[in-house]
Amino acid sequence: MIRLLCALGALLVLLVLGENFLREHQRDVRRTAGALRLLAPEPTSAVDQIEVHAAGRRWHYVRRGNTWYFPAYHRAFVLNRRVEHLLQSLLATPATFVSAEPGDLARYGLGPGSVRIHLLDPQGRPLLEVRQGRGAPGARAGESYIQRVGADSIFHLHAHPVHALDTAPPAPMLDRRVLPQALQRKGLRQIAFAGDPSYPVQSLSRQLKAMTAPGPMMPTYEWVASSATGAETCLSASAEAYTDFLKRLTWSALHDPGRTDVFAQARYLYLEDEDGAIDTLTIGAADDRGRYLRLHTTGHVFSITPEKAALLFPTRSALLDTLPQPSPYHQAESF
Repeated sequence: MIRLLCALGALLVLLVLGENFLREHQRDVRRTAGALRLLAPEPTSAVDQIEVHAAGRRWHYVRRGNTWYFPAYHRAFVLNRRVEHLLQSLLATPATFVSAEPGDLARYGLGPGSVRIHLLDPQGRPLLEVRQGRGAPGARAGESYIQRVGADSIFHLHAHPVHALDTAPPAPMLDRRVLPQALQRKGLRQIAFAGDPSYPVQSLSRQLKAMTAPGPMMPTYEWVASSATGAETCLSASAEAYTDFLKRLTWSALHDPGRTDVFAQARYLYLEDEDGAIDTLTIGAADDRGRYLRLHTTGHVFSITPEKAALLFPTRSALLDTLPQPSPYHQAESF
């Protein structure tokens, strides 16, 4: 009888200890499930290739040095800020576990048609591949649901990587500026015009304005248009509107850089920035695709709309007089 009581007592102790262990294990599971974690322990600098799969299409981006390109479309430049948003969202933003149940996939916007993003290192080795779900709580929210490909766990990511992917063709994240942001050009200080004997202005330069008042003053600048007959001071607002237009000018399409026939007869813009870097922009012929341009710095050939092309060589009055509002530059190339 005493042995039976001892055995029962020992069993009771084991049951109590087992229940306590089970409860502690459940608490650990809950703590682990609710903990913030990174999707992959990789720095953004380790990524040299990005693949995006969406709507039955695939876009492949590569990094060379500090610059991202889209090789499939005449090696178009990619906006680094969009790539940075994508990589920071996937590699540097914490996520919280929400479910591992297959039946929850649809609830979180995950399925065969989900956007897939694949990050690779310089050798093409996979670093992270995810399936992107819906925004949390809505499509425009700054957070989202996500799942690593090949895993069951669904996470609430405290970022929304898909916001980096604009929908403009032919591919997301492209830098459509004729002077791409990757060149890191500063403000223009001089523009030279060549190739059109009938055009009166030879150059447009930003010059330090002479100080007339006594005492310390902040330096001010003015734009001066030079021609064969002399120099004229431009209306600052009009000249600035033109130079800003050149900095923001975007292309409609890229073309084969080996194409030379459209540049048999050409005009030229020589654009010099504050650091002395000069970019040569060749203006060629036009067809139903638009006016063709070549940026010699990168070798890219673009086409732009006729409305934009008409503003590349501004009229004298467009530099010296007040522009209508909104200006022709703003109408052709809005912010």
